[in-house]
Amino acid sequence: MSGGALAPVAVLRTPFGGKFGVPRQAGLVPAAEGRVEFLPAYAAPEFTRGLEAFSHVWLVTGFHLNPAWSGSAVVRPPRLGGNARVGVFASRSPNRPNGLGLSLVRLLAREPGALRVGGVDAADGTPVYDVKPYLPWAEAVPDARADWAEAPPPRREVDGIEIPAELEARLGPERTALVRELLRLELRPAYQEAGERTYGMAVAGWNVRWRATANGGLAVVAAEPLRAD
Repeated sequence: MSGGALAPVAVLRTPFGGKFGVPRQAGLVPAAEGRVEFLPAYAAPEFTRGLEAFSHVWLVTGFHLNPAWSGSAVVRPPRLGGNARVGVFASRSPNRPNGLGLSLVRLLAREPGALRVGGVDAADGTPVYDVKPYLPWAEAVPDARADWAEAPPPRREVDGIEIPAELEARLGPERTALVRELLRLELRPAYQEAGERTYGMAVAGWNVRWRATANGGLAVVAAEPLRAD
């Protein structure tokens, strides 16, 4: 309600069962699809009438898995190696006073009571506070600059991601493709030494674990379906 307390209009369903493994920005992994499921009060088709005219939408979301804001005015962006500090308002860090996120996602389909979207960067169950169409003429600024965040984050080569054939068979082609694209990104904390550490993420209903290889790549070492609660 205008002027009242902020309340969700929808819930975002995604392949990510937790914070770890979620891409740090929307659009980095187009195969990461999700559904914006509107709450009953907003599920009528009139709320999204005409939205199919747009290729992308903004989602205003909440970082529901985050602890309360620590009160710190500075954060350590991964793009700066995890050690340099910048002001919280000079970053996209989820650790911020109001815990609000902003994601630009591709609109794949308008469905009854829901939107199917691609390139999501949020954990499953994320509250959605608003949906707005993306306007290229107003929001794509040709001469904009971003200094230390000017270019997309680097990606590993596809052949640097090792997934044993037996695990590919268990995961299936769609999950395998999603896992491979996720692991091309740097998901590990920038300030943490990799060493022999094994990492894991909950993705598409599976617990996938991997570790670094001697040649600078990554190798998936285990994949097990998550138990339903």
